Amino acid sequence: MKKLFIATGNKNKVYEFKLIFDELGLDIELLCPKDFNDDTEPVEDGLTFEENAIIKAKYYFDKYHIPTIADDSGMCIEFLNGFPGIYSARFMGSYSYPEKNDAIIKIMEDSPNRNATFNCVVAYIDEEGVTHTFEGINHGTIAYKQAGSEGFGFDPLFVIPEYNKTEAELGFAYKNKYSHRAIATKKFAEYYKDRVKD
Repeated sequence: MKKLFIATGNKNKVYEFKLIFDELGLDIELLCPKDFNDDTEPVEDGLTFEENAIIKAKYYFDKYHIPTIADDSGMCIEFLNGFPGIYSARFMGSYSYPEKNDAIIKIMEDSPNRNATFNCVVAYIDEEGVTHTFEGINHGTIAYKQAGSEGFGFDPLFVIPEYNKTEAELGFAYKNKYSHRAIATKKFAEYYKDRVKD
């Protein structure tokens, strides 16, 4: 069985990746930093999602020499000129996501422009150390209040217009097929299936 290192300490992301890979029939042993009792992290000083995804993938590939994927993702709000964007995970520091979401709702309470995107870039470093990237973008709007419990991060805030529900209301059944991370991960998975043999 092929091994693939997922460069994240976020158990929710690992779970999402596993569900997507299972759905696509990919027989992969997934490893992550906690499997190595590794709580170190690279400095994400890139200026784009792609740069930060590559930084994370390269950090762990150089450490463990296992083919590695990393993603960098975030929510880009049009009214806030794309903020929080690449700073999504660091926005408001140690505050909880419900608190962060409430802060965004407050900032935007008088804004008629609710447009936003969820952006994701998956970086994959193969056995030869060659880097490949895959992008996913999902378009939505910012809710006036949080809703839904099947999700994490900004999911209770991000409305999918065609359903008029947040990603947290639509849950993993939706996210595993249509989210920004699902789009990028499926592009990677199709590439992987075509080029990697057991």
